Amino acid sequence: MNDFSDLVRQRRSCHHFMAGFRLSDASFFEILQDVRYTPSGYNAQPWEFLLIRDEAQRKAVQSLAFGQDHIMTSGNIVILLGNTEFGKDEQERICKYWEYRLPPEKLKAMKSSLMKERPAEQKRDMVIRNCALAGMTFMYSAKSKGFITCPMMGFSQGRLAKLLELPEKIIPVLMIAIGKPDPENPEPAQLERKEAKEIGHLEEYKK
Repeated sequence: MNDFSDLVRQRRSCHHFMAGFRLSDASFFEILQDVRYTPSGYNAQPWEFLLIRDEAQRKAVQSLAFGQDHIMTSGNIVILLGNTEFGKDEQERICKYWEYRLPPEKLKAMKSSLMKERPAEQKRDMVIRNCALAGMTFMYSAKSKGFITCPMMGFSQGRLAKLLELPEKIIPVLMIAIGKPDPENPEPAQLERKEAKEIGHLEEYKK
């Protein structure tokens, strides 16, 4: 088994955190160094990560997340943010990556696609799919550095955006509790996973 296979099998969503642990600035940005290499459509990288360690702020976040206790017990909560207007906001930066890789007609088509008016639901869908990839990279990187994580989708996006005073175009996609494991309260056995042949299909989808 290679190192990545080991990492995938060992990473899990944890709920028992060491009390009082705070993620350092250096560790947070070290994880984000790995996140930088996450793939994204257009290489747009339409994500940002907000680390909250302040207890009062975490309590406010917890109130918008059905009282999930690991928001407090972990000591750290990371909120993954996505920019639904990345095409308009960053088309110049994005296209600069491609100037020497695409012929002029394809580069022009890319600019047009980035600037295209799309329904709000489609823009949200695009950014959520991209940010989901970055969230997984974050959790794998955190595990490789000795931290445990728990991703959370159960929260009020609208109320959280208001609490954080986010611009309308910035949406909270995912929350990730991160910390150290509690040595006195080990996690139970990992839940069973479907077999590869239960989730894989060859050539065509079969029910």
